[in-house]
Amino acid sequence: MDSTGAKEALYQLGFKPQFVAAGMEGFVFDVGNSLLAKVWIKKSYGEVVQLRFFYIQLREKQLPFATPGIREILENNSGLVISIEERLAGVPLKDILERNPANAVLYKKGMDAVVTVVESLGTIGDIPVARELAILGEPSLRTPDSTWSTMLGEVVNQRANRYKVVLEKYVFDFESKVTRIVSLLKALNIPRVGVVHGDICPENVLVDEATVTPISLLDFGFLTTSADPFFDAVISTLIFDMYSPSMQKARESLRNIYFQKWGQPFRDIYLLYKAAYALMTSNAYSEDGDDGHFRWCVNILNDEETNTVLSYLIMLHGNAESVQ
Repeated sequence: MDSTGAKEALYQLGFKPQFVAAGMEGFVFDVGNSLLAKVWIKKSYGEVVQLRFFYIQLREKQLPFATPGIREILENNSGLVISIEERLAGVPLKDILERNPANAVLYKKGMDAVVTVVESLGTIGDIPVARELAILGEPSLRTPDSTWSTMLGEVVNQRANRYKVVLEKYVFDFESKVTRIVSLLKALNIPRVGVVHGDICPENVLVDEATVTPISLLDFGFLTTSADPFFDAVISTLIFDMYSPSMQKARESLRNIYFQKWGQPFRDIYLLYKAAYALMTSNAYSEDGDDGHFRWCVNILNDEETNTVLSYLIMLHGNAESVQ
């Protein structure tokens, strides 16, 4: 399905849609009355119902910024699922930053906005329904006995095996690297879990145009789950600026902000979560890896600090029986 097909589906349901955005999971249209229609590409009716329930519980946590709310869930004759959602206030942080990319003060405010969102989510505690949400468009692998770390290890292992034929062509020492990453992840001892968004980037953070403070957060669902809040923080450093010439500088700056806040525990886990994210999402946008995100993930898996930390952690922890 493309945006034209999604728009036609809304016309057939009586809407007069105006295209707003396209993402991995669907297409978004303005349908008037401060409402948006999201046409889901893969999610089932039941999965969107589950997401709606999650949104209700999330709002009960009274975060300092708005989060999505689903008013209605529709399904057309072809089984296409559509959620009617409230339009949230604010301007995408990405738009603000792109207006003046050389403004260092503005850039720092943008990073502070992202950190505020990550920290706020990390303080609200666990929402049990988040454990049941689909991850990367697939049913949750959680079982009654699983922990965040064992579940993460299973997701990484599953996706690495699924895309092995493609990945092993480009990732140095692929099989050994996957074995190490999965082993280390499953051995993690995480003292607390909370809600993780999984895609906190400048596109999804809506800010006040004058102050650049966050007032809304969009697009839960891609990697949303009950997890270690540090995972959200690590991901945010990686996706704040993914492709520009200043990418590495931005990553280091945001990473250092978290280091200063959380110290050694964050420093110890950063590179492992970084490698896990690259393996999980390498083929999120294409099965054959013919896209920029795949190449970006491969670069992470082959970079010097990833190779160094995996060798060091295995040496330090042996069979990875206890990684704190």
